[in-house]
Amino acid sequence: MHWRPARFKDKDVWIETDALGTPSVSGGRIAMRYSDKAGAKLYRAGAANLVLGEGGVRDLPEGVSADASVSSGASPGNGASPGNGTGAGRGRARGSGFGSAGTRSKAQAAAAQESARDLVATLPADAALCFTDGACKGNPGPAGSGCVVRLPDGTHHEAHRALGQATNNVGELTAIGLALDILDQAGFQGEVHLLTDSQYSKGVLAQGWKAKDNQELIAELKARLKRRKATIHWIAGHVGIPENERADVLANRGVEESRRGGSR
Repeated sequence: MHWRPARFKDKDVWIETDALGTPSVSGGRIAMRYSDKAGAKLYRAGAANLVLGEGGVRDLPEGVSADASVSSGASPGNGASPGNGTGAGRGRARGSGFGSAGTRSKAQAAAAQESARDLVATLPADAALCFTDGACKGNPGPAGSGCVVRLPDGTHHEAHRALGQATNNVGELTAIGLALDILDQAGFQGEVHLLTDSQYSKGVLAQGWKAKDNQELIAELKARLKRRKATIHWIAGHVGIPENERADVLANRGVEESRRGGSR
């Protein structure tokens, strides 16, 4: 993980960046830590509240998801953050201000849509964009994964998988693996941006969260991601991004196949 110095409410902090030092903004927020030591608590701070500091990019040891997240204009301890258990729900962005897909107000829906569209618009034209999603009816229950990969030449590739009985987190993680499979099959070696509505997936793969379960799957994906110039972004689900909506359809196709007894 890459980090660089910044200031948050007159405090020295570290924020997550890419290899060039560009802050990794996801849903208007950036992973932040107060310490450069191993096991430091990781928070999510509103990008508008951070000021870049002096100093270059450093690779810091893994941190641990904080018990509370940083909400916009707030300090640590003022909001619940996603845990790392097996039943974390459908990648709900606690503290994002967007609410969950089925219960958003009009204002929340508009903000979530704007944030997702702004994020996609800022991604490089020569990068592969991977939209991933997992689904589960019950948790655990019949589960599936889906993904859509948009290559720089404008072509779209998609895949889905029936997972049998599994948790939603397994579905979300497996969807990222499917996207990497497509990139491998296409022989694509350029910059990759993975977009997921699962904070759990981003946390355990890119932010050093300690997961109690799915450790083998997580380790495999982290190893594959290390071999690529890949960045994972969180975006709200069901905000009208066509590829994201398609990934959801594909994930639910996997669920239906799982209900009929299929898995692979």
